[in-house]
Amino acid sequence: ACIDLTGIAPVAYVSLGARPDTMPNTGSLTKVAEVGGSLKQVQQAFQSYQVARMEFINQLTTFLDKKDPQNITLEALMKNDVMGVLCCPLASDPVPGVQSLSLSCLSKLAGADPLLSQVIVTCGVLDSVVQSMSHDSPPVQAAADGVLSAVARSTTDNAHNVMMAGALPPLLEQLRSAHTPPAVKESAVSTLDSLIQSSEGNAAVICNPELLSTLVALMLSADSPHSLCKAIVKALGNVAAVSSVLADAVVAQNALEPLTRLARGSNTPPDLKAAALHSLSHVCSHDEALANKVAETGVVPAAVQALADRMTPSIRRNAALLLLQMVQKTPELAEAVSTAGAPACLRKYMPLERGNEAGARVGIMMAGSLACYNAVIAKALVDSCSDVMVDSIGHRDASISAAGAWAIEQAAAHGPDVAMALVAQNCMRELVATYARTRVTKPELKAKLKSAIKAVIRNCNATGPLEAFISPSTPPELAKHLLARLHVLLQDDPKARQQMVTSGALARLQKLSGLDAKGQQHADAINALFPPDVVAYYEQAAPKLKP
Repeated sequence: ACIDLTGIAPVAYVSLGARPDTMPNTGSLTKVAEVGGSLKQVQQAFQSYQVARMEFINQLTTFLDKKDPQNITLEALMKNDVMGVLCCPLASDPVPGVQSLSLSCLSKLAGADPLLSQVIVTCGVLDSVVQSMSHDSPPVQAAADGVLSAVARSTTDNAHNVMMAGALPPLLEQLRSAHTPPAVKESAVSTLDSLIQSSEGNAAVICNPELLSTLVALMLSADSPHSLCKAIVKALGNVAAVSSVLADAVVAQNALEPLTRLARGSNTPPDLKAAALHSLSHVCSHDEALANKVAETGVVPAAVQALADRMTPSIRRNAALLLLQMVQKTPELAEAVSTAGAPACLRKYMPLERGNEAGARVGIMMAGSLACYNAVIAKALVDSCSDVMVDSIGHRDASISAAGAWAIEQAAAHGPDVAMALVAQNCMRELVATYARTRVTKPELKAKLKSAIKAVIRNCNATGPLEAFISPSTPPELAKHLLARLHVLLQDDPKARQQMVTSGALARLQKLSGLDAKGQQHADAINALFPPDVVAYYEQAAPKLKP
């Protein structure tokens, strides 16, 4: 309510020479004192309210910042209608400090549960949050961006509602305005990133040339701090990941050159270098043309050397992702990556990723992708890192084991030179042992292992490594292929036949059982290469055992 001050005379200052008739009367002074006291009480009341609001918001912030795995605190807050209190009136509080903290709490709650994000959308506060993006206070602007980012991350529909509420124009204005502090620009980029990742349709609407050119210009600006540049690099990568059309749009705005400069720079902060490598991998992921454009920037040698980075795991892992995308596209790109030293650097990379399944999986997939193109690359790869390729076969993670088997198959398929180098690393022992252990429980892994075993057997040009697997412990479906190859090698090699007798392999052959018709045919063909009395001797001395 307004206080009516009509008729209250202004206070006059009395000098020593003032006439008595000019002095205010006692009643007027009393009235002024009463009004002054009332005004002070009103001011104190509002100050108390502000202090109480700040105390409430600070306590709420403390609650939300504490780790609460069982969500006990969150449930208690919801029972006390925390969303209602925050949405109205605190999220629109006239005091910027209260408003920004209230919006920050809303952001944390929205990020905790999609249902809480839905409350923000349905309770009518979304329009008010969008208006707060244009507030005079930068902390309020940044906090409003945070709320919209959290809501957009929750569901695709909520992201669409954020866009329909008119969030895009103020976000673009925050980015373009010279008066916007870097912290607000960073929050705007993060909000746009959340909207871009929500769906391909939303990304197509958002990522027009104007926005992309603005992001690239900010990335190039000397005034942009490290954290803002990192947010932009991440956002550009997520734009490129959506589709080949948007990846082309990123390239069209000349983003590759600054991204490559960050990836190659010796003085680039580690997290920024890792982000740049990751963004470039997204550009490469779609097709040959885009992968070639990235390779033409000269980033390949730096990415290859980054595989051996011991200090920053994210750098070597993102470099591996980038190189994997390249080598999967064309033989020319695979050769460029190999020539830059990838086999030797992979040898260093794989042990570093022994405790990280995702990183190990990417590394062994890169090895297989490199090996599949030609014998020269395959031999270079096997010469450098055949041991780590073989080690991956017995990995506890079935997907890594399958990738390792696939890599062995790709390399061995190029002929005896490559296959025998793998055999020397005991790849057959690992393949057969893993096959026997997992053939019942993991059919997909079984198929990969069997293909790798067949590729190695087919290109093995010596009987010795194969003889070791003439054993009842070798599954019959593998023994069949083993015996077929042995028969071919033994036919024209008397020394190999003699070795088969002295090594005990011929005796073990008589113990095999469970062979199918084809397998038994191969066993009989091998026996026919030896004198009948020798075979008969071993048949009598070694009764058949079950595999």
